[in-house]
Amino acid sequence: MSMQTFFSNHSLLPQQLPSIEEARWQRLAPDYARMVLLSGLGFWLPAGVAGLVLSTLGVIPFNAMLTSAVWLALLVPTLLGYPAARVKRYAIREQDVLFHEGLLWKSTTVIPRNRIQHIQTENGPLERWFGLVTLKCYGAGGQQADLVIPGLEETLGQQLRQYLLNQAEDTDDPGNAGGDDDVQQ
Repeated sequence: MSMQTFFSNHSLLPQQLPSIEEARWQRLAPDYARMVLLSGLGFWLPAGVAGLVLSTLGVIPFNAMLTSAVWLALLVPTLLGYPAARVKRYAIREQDVLFHEGLLWKSTTVIPRNRIQHIQTENGPLERWFGLVTLKCYGAGGQQADLVIPGLEETLGQQLRQYLLNQAEDTDDPGNAGGDDDVQQ
């Protein structure tokens, strides 16, 4: 007897598609927006002060219009970093992980959880000072993270990492085909 495998690929109507609006969006840590602002100002303000000092000493010529234009060009993106950081959101659902960002140009990234191969958390000195981490999810064969969620409180970031790792192990385990709701921490 030969076994026949039946393949199905039913069409879905638009109203049958899962809605991204139904996702339970979570905000990033409140300190993340402050860290972004501090990071930007911490870089540009000393550079601007150095430029003013050098022009006062006559090392470089001073042009008020050019100086104002440079300050405006540097400060506007830095100051927009704060509200841009406040609109970032993430959601963890049964089948995928979502990240939304953008003030003017909005972007939503979705990665299916069964495609996540590697997960890491990282934080630099400023993030450590604020108690934050960045969660990075990598898909198969990728050198760069497919999904990056910055600004998570450190404890939450580690919990999310472990949760997603446990779920990936449950998916990979052929003996656990039905999934296991009793994940031990």
